[in-house]
Amino acid sequence: MKATMFRAAIALSAICFAFAAQAISNDEPPKPLPPLQKNFPLDQTWQLKELNGKPVPAEIDVSLKIDSTLRGSGFAGCNSWSATMYPIKDQHLAVGPYALTKKQCDKDTMAIEFGFLSALLAQPIWDLVNGELVIKGPRGEMRLARSL
Repeated sequence: MKATMFRAAIALSAICFAFAAQAISNDEPPKPLPPLQKNFPLDQTWQLKELNGKPVPAEIDVSLKIDSTLRGSGFAGCNSWSATMYPIKDQHLAVGPYALTKKQCDKDTMAIEFGFLSALLAQPIWDLVNGELVIKGPRGEMRLARSL
């Protein structure tokens, strides 16, 4: 009985080896692996540091947070904002209509606010690069640092 099981194990090993050798000798190049899908860092607050290649002044507070219920919120420099925000396939962000307070601030702060909120529209791509959140889309690009 043991001898029969031993012969069966050897035969099975030989078959597996033959299939593996055939697969290795195949002249086709290996297929690339699909890109890894990252998970958006939910429940973390991010501070805007750069908008469209220009640093944001430290005295202007612009923040972004997407919570576990997929509600985006923060401060846009002059006004508080919120919107439904979905991290979707291929690291895109889908953003619903904004709810926004209606304060007016100086021209420069309002320009940053407009640029920030605009950059989140049109399903921009997001990525984590060297600990920063980078969001790029047809309406702008920004870098955000994790807030304490």
